[in-house]
Amino acid sequence: MTGRTNARRKGSSPPSPEPSQKNDSPPPDAVAEVVTRFETYARARAARDSLLPGARTGPWHEQHAFDDLQAAVVRLRDSARRPAGGA
Repeated sequence: MTGRTNARRKGSSPPSPEPSQKNDSPPPDAVAEVVTRFETYARARAARDSLLPGARTGPWHEQHAFDDLQAAVVRLRDSARRPAGGA
């Protein structure tokens, strides 16, 4: 009896999640844009508190970089919600 149960377990495998991951994965361009925008925002934020006066940026620069980052995240979310073949 034990042999039968083991044989049955070996023959059946759980469904692979790969197809759903391929459909749910966001476009690489959208992810790259978010990463780039985040790095830009991080540099602007760090420059705000720079010890060198010439390297400092104003709050408007940081806010602009943050707004760009938010817009890129929204585009990434929208692209992840769309069906794989749809526009």
